[in-house]
Parts: sequence; structure tokens; C-alpha cells
Amino acid sequence: MRTAHLSPPCYEVRLTIPAREALERAGNSIDRPPSATGTPIVELRRPPRGRDRLVIVALIGSTDTAARMEDEPRWPGECDTSWYVRGEWVPCPGGCGRALLWHEAGYVPGYRVCLTGHHVQLSDDGRSARRVQ
Repeated sequence: MRTAHLSPPCYEVRLTIPAREALERAGNSIDRPPSATGTPIVELRRPPRGRDRLVIVALIGSTDTAARMEDEPRWPGECDTSWYVRGEWVPCPGGCGRALLWHEAGYVPGYRVCLTGHHVQLSDDGRSARRVQ
């Protein structure tokens, strides 16, 4: 079953310059809002993959999420984030590579649907997913 015309999710996330460039190469929009924090907002259409793989982390002492490339140094105060936050940045395994949207409805933890309608299940650690339909 396919779901038509799903809107891409938006995330407020701190980015390194290489992470921002990888997101833009993958076709995502990044805006710097005129807010007090100035933290960029990523409209995630297609998470980077391959050599552009991102590391999504939490920052100690704040509620911020941050992204960097695998080969970059760690953020100051970086720690692992929860599995479901990491899972927001996993590309669809159904071949399209699109962003995944939360679709649990309180019943199946990790159940997601991608922007083109593929139904997927996140792994227990939120680092990958498998197609279920």
C-alpha cells in the first residue's frame, strides 16, 4: 500500500559544515530561522548515505540534536542519542532512499513509512531499517 503526497519532516539540528554539505547534496533544504537559537532547520527528503553517512548525537547540557560526518571529530559534550532519534535519519531500505516518517500509532515501536509509501521497521538500535511490505 502506498501513501501519496507525504510532507518531508523538519528537524532543528546543529550541523557541521561537511554535514550540511552532505544534506544539501542529497537534495534536502536547510534554513536558518530568525530565532533566538539560530539552529538550522533541515527539511529531510532524503538522508545522506554511502560516504556521506551522518552521525546523529545529543549534546550534554542541552536539548539539542547535532549531526556530523563519521570521519569528523566528536562534538564537545557529545553523547549517544536515543534509537528513535537516530531512526529519523535512516534512509528507506525499499530502494528509494527517502526519509522515514513516524507511523507507530502506539502499537509497534519503530514502525515507519517513507515519503513514497514503503512500510519499514527500524532495527532495535535505530541505525538501520528493513522493509515490511
